Amino acid sequence: MKETAAPAEWYRTFRRQVRQARWADPLRESALAGRLRKWTGHLTGAVVATCQALGWTAVARGHLAEVLPVPRQEYLAVDVMAFPPADRPGWRWPVAAFELENRPDLDAVSYSLWKVSVVRCAWGAVFCYRRDLEEIGGLLRALADGVMDGIFRRAGAGHIPLPPLLLVVGTRSRAEDFPDGFFQPYLWDSTAGQFRQLW
Repeated sequence: MKETAAPAEWYRTFRRQVRQARWADPLRESALAGRLRKWTGHLTGAVVATCQALGWTAVARGHLAEVLPVPRQEYLAVDVMAFPPADRPGWRWPVAAFELENRPDLDAVSYSLWKVSVVRCAWGAVFCYRRDLEEIGGLLRALADGVMDGIFRRAGAGHIPLPPLLLVVGTRSRAEDFPDGFFQPYLWDSTAGQFRQLW
C-alpha cells in the first residue's frame, strides 16, 4: 500500500473495518444512546485499525506507538496520526491526520477542520456527529463559508499547498442502517468551493 493512499481508498478500508462486529455494535449502540465520548473511543479504535490495515502505524490515545524518537499516544494534540512503516523510530512526516470531534457545536467542528488542514501530511480527515441527516447540508455550507473559504483564499494568495480534506459525518437518525447510512463521507472540492459526497 502506498504511503499516500487517497482519502477514498482509506474510506473504503474504513467501511470494511466498521462492518466488523467488534466496531459496528458498540459504535451503533453509543450513537443511538447519544453517548458521544464512548462513540469517540470506539471510533478511535476503528480509525487506528483502518490505518494498520493499510500498513501504517497509527498513534492515538490508548494506542501508543514508537514512531518518533519521543513516544506519545498523541502528537500535536491531534486525535489520530498515521505514519509510514519504518524499522525504527525517527523524525518523519505523518501520512494522515484525523480529528474525531464529538461536540456538536459548529466552532468545535470548525476548529477540528482547521487543525487537520494545517498539519503537514498527505491528507486530513475530520469525523463529526449530527443527530439528524437533515442537519448535514447546513453544516457543509457553514464549514465551506466559515473555514474553507478563508483557508483556501489565503493559501492561494500565499501559494501554500493544502492537503485533501475528508469530512465524515455520523448521524444518529441513520444508526440502524450502519455503517452505510450512518457515516456520510464528503471530500473538499477546492475548484467548486464546496464539500462533495465521496460517492
